[in-house]
Amino acid sequence: MKFLWVISLICSIIGFAQGIVFVFGAVSAPQQAAGAAMGVAWAVIPYCICRAIQQMRPQEVVIKKD
Repeated sequence: MKFLWVISLICSIIGFAQGIVFVFGAVSAPQQAAGAAMGVAWAVIPYCICRAIQQMRPQEVVIKKD
């Protein structure tokens, strides 16, 4: 599971960089919106995949009472 979270972190960094470059390098509002959307997609999609896999295998929590 840690491997998937590392991939998610790397994709988030790529998405941040891509969003910054595309937003500040754009010459029009539609280009800025497209760049921001692509940056967000890089970050959100891997995160959602990690959370879905994590929820498919929930760990059982046991609460001990004294």
